[in-house]
Amino acid sequence: MKTTQDLVGPLRKYAMWHEVHRLKDQGLNKSQISVELDMDRGSVRKYLRMSEEEFLASESYKRQYDLKLDQYEPFVVGLLKEFPFLSAAQIEDRLKEHYGTETITACSKTIYNFVAKMRDRHSLPKCPEDTPRPYEMQDETPYGEYAQVDFGEKYMSCEGGGHIKVYFFVMVLCRSRQKFVWFSLKPFTTALAVYAHELAFAYFGGIPRKILYDQDKVFIKDENLGAYLLTKAFRTFVSEHHFETIFCHKSDPESKGKVENVVKYVKINFLPGRLFKGIDPLNTECEGWLARTANGTIHHTTHLIPSEVFKEEQPHLMPYHGIPTLPQVTMEERHLRKDNVISYHCSFYAVPTGTYHGPSSSVFIEEKDGILYIYSKETGKTLAEHPVSQEKGKLVSNGSLRRDRQSSFTDLENRIRDYIGNSDALELFLSGIHLGKSRYYRDNLCHIIRHMEDFTPETLIESLAVCMAAKSYVASTWMEAARTVQKKKGEKPQNEQRSMQKAMTEAQENNSCWQDLQPAKTSMESYQPLFR
Repeated sequence: MKTTQDLVGPLRKYAMWHEVHRLKDQGLNKSQISVELDMDRGSVRKYLRMSEEEFLASESYKRQYDLKLDQYEPFVVGLLKEFPFLSAAQIEDRLKEHYGTETITACSKTIYNFVAKMRDRHSLPKCPEDTPRPYEMQDETPYGEYAQVDFGEKYMSCEGGGHIKVYFFVMVLCRSRQKFVWFSLKPFTTALAVYAHELAFAYFGGIPRKILYDQDKVFIKDENLGAYLLTKAFRTFVSEHHFETIFCHKSDPESKGKVENVVKYVKINFLPGRLFKGIDPLNTECEGWLARTANGTIHHTTHLIPSEVFKEEQPHLMPYHGIPTLPQVTMEERHLRKDNVISYHCSFYAVPTGTYHGPSSSVFIEEKDGILYIYSKETGKTLAEHPVSQEKGKLVSNGSLRRDRQSSFTDLENRIRDYIGNSDALELFLSGIHLGKSRYYRDNLCHIIRHMEDFTPETLIESLAVCMAAKSYVASTWMEAARTVQKKKGEKPQNEQRSMQKAMTEAQENNSCWQDLQPAKTSMESYQPLFR
């Protein structure tokens, strides 16, 4: 059933007139009707003055407004019929491309409203460009055959105020939907993920034969067309417990939708409204939630209680005889930022420039006797030692760790001096660039070096005087001035001269080679037998 807002043109105005009079009959005044219908109070007053016959005969009912873009309706409708997935912004671009930006002066909001009106008028709903991914419900897997694993993370409110991020590991048995969740304050490393696996196996009282994973760096080091190289610790763990690992394709989390749903379930059912009191109390609360809710209530897909189905699945699991042991980590792993610093107790500590090599970069840290030691994760060697700062937000560093920018500037300046020669004008010009454009000093020096060999040193000195007179301390301006001086002097660019000299040299070498070649002569004695 259409509402008043769905109607268009005179029919909508007629419906609004009826609504105004209906609300008036209910006892509402003009202001209340105006608020109720989101209508101008003057229009409400005008509608109340008119009888139905007067309204239908009035200009208010008959009047029609032309749309600003009416003349483009065939073009827009044609596009929408052929490509119904186009957005209003894309239609705007096509209009400007076809008719010119000077012709299409309507604002984006006007074009958006016009496209929406065309969709409504011609029944052209927007639909996605790509065909949807086909889904099909899979048969239930055998008991004890499959499990799925994934990780999650979420911020929690603390009792004393503030927030803290917690990380959690999830394993779900595919047949019974029996779930296991374990929380950690540290991001999952391979060792911590192995420990979480063992906790899950102990919780289930057995091991599934196959486990499905994402292509996570915690588990695999490399992948080549389905051939996976597992990390050393995880490979050892898998071989000890004799289960099979299966990895999803990259960027395809829906291949393990059961565990993805459990991760979402933890975030929207267990964690909201819960204060963080410590990691051990959180895991204790999670055990109760698993028994009470996650595994103790009817599953919406199977319509069975997971813990009841698990009683049938548990005997089909492979036996687990291990004892979960928390890995002994003497050093803490810390994320390395792209500006080659780590955050520790609200201060920043520098490592040598170049240590960062991507978003996954991390280091090990250890505090001893007020000194923070930072070690390379790959080699274990000491990267830096810093006294622990008692202040917050401070950058702790020393000069040996940072990039030596001044020496590289000096090298670039010396290349310019070697080509042009030392002069006061050059030194003043370089100082002017450094003072006026300090952040772009390197770029200016590189621009000069890239183009200076196109000109003779004399031409560069002459053009430098022009720049100094105009007080223009920009490398590109200097090179343009040098090009102008060069043309006035009738000189050819140095690169052309070098090319010509090279071509002439090659030609001379070729000529000398031909000159050295002499035709072979045959002795007359060789022909004597023929004459006989």
